Amino acid sequence: MGRVLVSQIGEMPPVPFPDLTGVTAYGQVESSGVFTTPDRPLWLWMHRLEPGASLRWQLPRVGHVVYVWKGSVKSDGQALEAESVIGIEHQAQAVVEAGDSGASLIHFHSQEVLWQPSTKSGGHVHQVGPDGLVRIRNEEYDVTTTFWLDSKCSHCDLWLHQSKIVTPRAQSHPHFHTEDEIIVVVQGGLILGRRILKVGTALAVDKGTVYSFGVDEGGLSFINFRPTEPYFVMMSRDGPKNEPISEREHMSIGTIVGYVP
Repeated sequence: MGRVLVSQIGEMPPVPFPDLTGVTAYGQVESSGVFTTPDRPLWLWMHRLEPGASLRWQLPRVGHVVYVWKGSVKSDGQALEAESVIGIEHQAQAVVEAGDSGASLIHFHSQEVLWQPSTKSGGHVHQVGPDGLVRIRNEEYDVTTTFWLDSKCSHCDLWLHQSKIVTPRAQSHPHFHTEDEIIVVVQGGLILGRRILKVGTALAVDKGTVYSFGVDEGGLSFINFRPTEPYFVMMSRDGPKNEPISEREHMSIGTIVGYVP
């Protein structure tokens, strides 16, 4: 049965840098495991890097996504500020080095033992600034979506987007997704049942889990990681209301307000 797990990324105790295939830390790096138990299909880490410290990928078995939470980094020589993203495909090589003020990184990846190997070749690195690849505004749903990775890449299946909602609202319609996901609240508050989840809260949502959420006073912005392109199904009291719908196509309905060629 599907479920939703909730954790605080800033409150987890430090642990030794994880033993991940093809990933190594250099310099002063403090790591915290947020969702990292063997039964979890997707793992989430927080890494705090002192200035000059780095993480290095050498042919990892699975794809990894790094979101620059605070500070700045250099990724293979390219300077990236906060809210930038680095997508490291499986079988790729990358170096992410903290800038002069250090960096805090949110690190997503599939759990290696449970990962289903991709049919794509991998071997590439995506470096995308805060504006993402494309930003779309949907006035009907009052949501602005920023895509950093949308599974369209010919080399990898990775996905990371941000949803920003300005107007407070009650619970959304119940629905479920075809892929496991991890959500991190980066601004405002997300209402889940009777709980208001503030900045730094992470949710691990199993595929097939029916859920809904609301938007607190002050709005809401969250980032969302999936290992591959997701589809969603709306629910009613009588069961599913539709066949699975491509989330990429659904989120692309609206006005393009930013685009990076």
